[in-house]
Parts: sequence; C-alpha cells; structure tokens
Amino acid sequence: MSRFRAPVRRKSDGFVVDIGKDETALIRRLVGELRSLLIDPEPNDEAQELISRLFPVAYPDDDEMEAEYQRLMRDELVQSKLAAFDVVDDVLADRGVIDEGRLVSVMQSINSIRLVLGVMLEVSDDPDADEVAEGYEDSPEYALYSYLSWLLEWCVRALSGT
Repeated sequence: MSRFRAPVRRKSDGFVVDIGKDETALIRRLVGELRSLLIDPEPNDEAQELISRLFPVAYPDDDEMEAEYQRLMRDELVQSKLAAFDVVDDVLADRGVIDEGRLVSVMQSINSIRLVLGVMLEVSDDPDADEVAEGYEDSPEYALYSYLSWLLEWCVRALSGT
C-alpha cells in the first residue's frame, strides 16, 4: 500500500519540493520557454498577448501614466522573474532542502506559467464566469493548468504550515 506524499513539504530545516522526473522535466522546459518569451527583444503580437498577464496594468484609466509605469518597471519585473526561474532550475536539479525564499521563487515561477496558460485558455478574472473558456475543459493545457494550480496550493500549504 503506497501512501501519498505531499509534493511540497515543510521540514525542520526548510522545505522540500518532491515531484517526479517527468514533472520536473516539464516544469523546467516550461520555465525555459517562458524565459525565452521574456527575453525576446522583439516579441510578436502572440507572444505579447501570452505574457500580458505577467505585467498587470497599474493605471487602467491613464494611458500616459501606464506607459511611464511600464517603461520604468518592466525591466525590473522581467529581471525578477528571470532570477526566480534560475532558482527553479537549481531547486529542481538539486532536490535538496530549500529555504523559504527559494520556495517563494518556485511559487512565483509556477504562477507565472499558470498566468500564461490562463491567457491561452481564456481564463477569466470574473468570479461568476466559467473557470476556462468552452472547449478547453479536456485539453492538455487545462490539465497542465490544473496540475500547476494543485502544485501551487501545496507550496502555499507548506509555507503556511497546514
């Protein structure tokens, strides 16, 4: 009889991310793909749309202020995400005990992937809307979105001690 082991666990000296080899390879590949989208100096419209949720609008009612905010903050946000992706690569390659800061980087990276998938799946911010656009419920992308949501939940549980 096998017992369920949480994929992210708190230990006395930190946290452990314990996912299978296939899942590890998939997350590392997705992090690499997202890294490529973020560092592309001239992204096409499709790439811009995919990463749009990673850079939320700060000034929805003022285009000039929004443009200035994005000009000032975007590079910093990109660098922060790229640094978190590096941590994910290290964490998944090492499989050792990590500190809270590294687990937060894992969470941020997983959530960034989820946000991009959410754009692909037309996930709405509207709490009254269906979680995903019609026709995507049985897609591999939705299965991946659900898996990453589940993994993110376990990160939160580990951090909160529940």
